[in-house]
Amino acid sequence: MNRKSCFRGRGALGPLAILALPILLGACVLATSGAGAREIPAGSPTLLLGPWERYEGYLTDEMLAPGARPHDLVRASLRSPLFSAAGSPGGAATYRLAVSVGRDAEIRDYALFIPALPAYRALLVNGKLLYSSGTDAAPPREIRIPAPESGGELSIVLQSDPAGPRLEESGIRPTLILAGGARAVENAGHLLSGFFVFAIGYFFLSGLFLFLLFLFWRKNREFLACALFMFAAAAFTLFKGSSLLGILPADAGLVDRLYLVAVDLLALGLAAFAATLFPLKARPWQKALLGLLAVLFTASAALPLPLGLLRLASAGFYAVLGLAVLGRTAVAAFKGEGRARWLLPALVVLGGTALASVLLPDGFFPAFLAELAGLTVFSFFSMLMLVKKTGDSFESAEALTDYVANVSTTVKRFIPKEFLDFLNKAEITDLQLGDHVKKEMTIFFSDIRAFTELSERLTIEENFAFINSYLARVVPLITERGGFVDKYIGDAIMALFPGEKGPDAAIRAAVAMQEKVVEYNGHRAKMGYRPISMGVGIHTGDLMLGVVGVSDRMENTVISDAVNLASRLQAITKAFNIGLAISEQAFKELEDPGTYKYRFIGKVKVKGKAAPVSVFEIFDGIAPELFERKMHANTFFEQGMLSYYQKDFAGAMYYFKRVLDQIPEDGAAAFYLENCMAKAAL
Repeated sequence: MNRKSCFRGRGALGPLAILALPILLGACVLATSGAGAREIPAGSPTLLLGPWERYEGYLTDEMLAPGARPHDLVRASLRSPLFSAAGSPGGAATYRLAVSVGRDAEIRDYALFIPALPAYRALLVNGKLLYSSGTDAAPPREIRIPAPESGGELSIVLQSDPAGPRLEESGIRPTLILAGGARAVENAGHLLSGFFVFAIGYFFLSGLFLFLLFLFWRKNREFLACALFMFAAAAFTLFKGSSLLGILPADAGLVDRLYLVAVDLLALGLAAFAATLFPLKARPWQKALLGLLAVLFTASAALPLPLGLLRLASAGFYAVLGLAVLGRTAVAAFKGEGRARWLLPALVVLGGTALASVLLPDGFFPAFLAELAGLTVFSFFSMLMLVKKTGDSFESAEALTDYVANVSTTVKRFIPKEFLDFLNKAEITDLQLGDHVKKEMTIFFSDIRAFTELSERLTIEENFAFINSYLARVVPLITERGGFVDKYIGDAIMALFPGEKGPDAAIRAAVAMQEKVVEYNGHRAKMGYRPISMGVGIHTGDLMLGVVGVSDRMENTVISDAVNLASRLQAITKAFNIGLAISEQAFKELEDPGTYKYRFIGKVKVKGKAAPVSVFEIFDGIAPELFERKMHANTFFEQGMLSYYQKDFAGAMYYFKRVLDQIPEDGAAAFYLENCMAKAAL
């Protein structure tokens, strides 16, 4: 299968992935309309984007009163995470945000949703301590706040330890803080947690499915590469949403490092996936060196380096590999590679969402989910592409299976199935040069009389039409009686009849062929064609079936002097102008020789045989008129043969003349009459 035909339609569905990008960005805009306002509307939850006021040390609302405000107030700068050096140790800090609360009589309680709350020292709302890390109680993720009687302002204070999170620098993983009606915040928290659980399960199960496909289909390494990418995406999602899920240790530094490792593995998985789909020519040592460098770079996240530096390195690593993959895919798509036309739009979406997560402010809620949305789109189209490839592969396999079956059926028309059975071979592909087996069989030779003279009067096309017309009539008579054709030799047929009943089956087939020729001659007479006649020689003996030739040109064949004798008997039928001649061995193995009308026609000296072979003529099946004449003359012929072997040549001549009086065309009688005359003259 060539590359351009890998996906029919040249990836027609792939460009649909481009639609996901404007839809995603539009959803971001809609999701954040009104976000960042310093008022919590009634009903829907709101992201607390700030700006947060930052103070050094651990402060409370009383200490932040207007008359006691210190001079080290710093407004939060929502900086890009690409350049953020968050995570480095710093002094204790207090963050404060004042928001107004809209009035809604139906909302009795408000709530804050802070998944990363365990990383903070304390939370105070309107001067009331709602959480402290110094207590043994499990930190709540949702903080209930009584609704102000007539609306009003909430003062939210978060105290952070020297190594704790920084709201002006969101850290490796962006901080998520929601506020609003308790029911709406609770639903939003469940929705976000469910989304991350779903994403983790989707990536992991997809990776497991692809890995299992690879185990059963090792040749397709893109399944393995995509599976590794999916596992990395599952780890990335797990560590990114660890605060939401609450299933990982609260040690932010450890989780941040694991998060960076997952980012590096994502980049490696993406590069490996693209490399399996669109491989570049490179020497093995070059590939090994690149792989080693990539692994060492990924492992560097475990080194005791500042997280900000590691973050920059991971972002750069991801960007470089991502751009390389995008460029390679674009080149492949330009060259008409079907898979690239599917993958390129999904890569554009993945790159766009990754860039959005970097450039958008940390508190911008869609930036928190942008990477996951891009990964989901990319993984979906990657899976769809691989499923399509698998489906096409199955279709191709089915087509190939049908083709192979057709080829096998066609080849079996050249090599008999019985030949395979005798060699204990299930398929033709199992045959090997030199395979052979010894069997006792009945060999059947037939030939059309004067075919050369007949063919000279026909064109090439007419010759082939005649032969095929003749064979179509007589070959089924052989197979119906348990024989199989070993080979065609022009107009001649060599067939084999296995088993103890082979001689009877071969004779019945020959008799049926004689009758069919009589019928065929009637048809030829109506068409203005000359009648034809045929002769059959039959012998039973041991032979070798096997495969001969050379490695690139083999042929099934039968090797035995029994084959030579059967061929010689067929030649005798032509010389004696008879229809069917069988050997003494075949005659002896007949179940009941009396079933047939026969006569002894002499002994034949065969090359390779010390003793001559007795030959019998079976004249069943010939034209009725000729059959009657042979039956009337049979007694004279038998008396003539008896006198001939008693060397009474004068008496033999008398009987053979009487035979010729009734059957002038009897070649056997004419042959012996001529011999008797020659011997009597000596």
